[in-house]
Amino acid sequence: MPEGIFLVVHDDIKGPKLRCSYFKDILELPQEFISKLYMSHAGFESSSSMELKFDRYRIVSAFTGSLDRRTQKEGILGIVFEEHEDVDNLDLFLQRNLNYAIDNPDQKTMKDIFLNKLIKYLELTRILNKIEIERIPELFIIKGEDKFTSCSLKIVKSRVSNTVLSELFEKIIKNQDTAPYQYELLKSEGSIDTFFIIKIDKPDKDTEKVVKTMISYLQKFMDYSLEILVLCLLPSEVGIIPLKSTLFKKYSQKEKSVLEILKKSKNYQNDFNNLITSMMRGDIYLSSLL
Repeated sequence: MPEGIFLVVHDDIKGPKLRCSYFKDILELPQEFISKLYMSHAGFESSSSMELKFDRYRIVSAFTGSLDRRTQKEGILGIVFEEHEDVDNLDLFLQRNLNYAIDNPDQKTMKDIFLNKLIKYLELTRILNKIEIERIPELFIIKGEDKFTSCSLKIVKSRVSNTVLSELFEKIIKNQDTAPYQYELLKSEGSIDTFFIIKIDKPDKDTEKVVKTMISYLQKFMDYSLEILVLCLLPSEVGIIPLKSTLFKKYSQKEKSVLEILKKSKNYQNDFNNLITSMMRGDIYLSSLL
């Protein structure tokens, strides 16, 4: 379980400083660490994520990128874990919550992100790590320019090194054969390309259809890739918890799982689209049934 979350901003006079935070227990982040964190990120013009160690903790953080502070807000959102904990697959979560934190820099926002968003997100990562997805042993979302730079999402049966991902990225850029992996461009922003890579054992029509549908949603809503993967690949393992009163009746049926709910749908695609839209607006969240 994470220990807390914090936001670092840049003050024109004092430099980087801790703007707000929320911790389960009392934890002080010294100014020396705040400065080190900022300087570690500051070399990157574009948004970036990284991991640093502090005392007996591991800090995973995301940076807006070096911006013109006269017109844009710059900041770093960080999550604190015990040093032995798994901290994979948090890049997309950090990136999508970073601007929310910068626009609402107070303890209430930090507490909301920690309790209402992060804990539920980690539940979904555990589902994908626990359950073996039939025919799909590996899938990734990777970024790079001329070369591989980072992996935003990694779901694998066994460990896959960055060297393997780097070689895959190189083959993609050079339009070389990547079998047994398939790939699709999700996003191209400036010189940075983001690819979805998947390995399918013994592909069949049903699996190919699910993957095709999944990719279409990933291209539209990449920041919600983890949730989309769970909805498409493991709909029987998650339920829907409504947070908006107008949705209580709709999602308080006897059917517990997303699969059971959508099975009774008269317009599956429309209802699936509405579900994703509601999730992105924060009207619902996905809850593990494990």
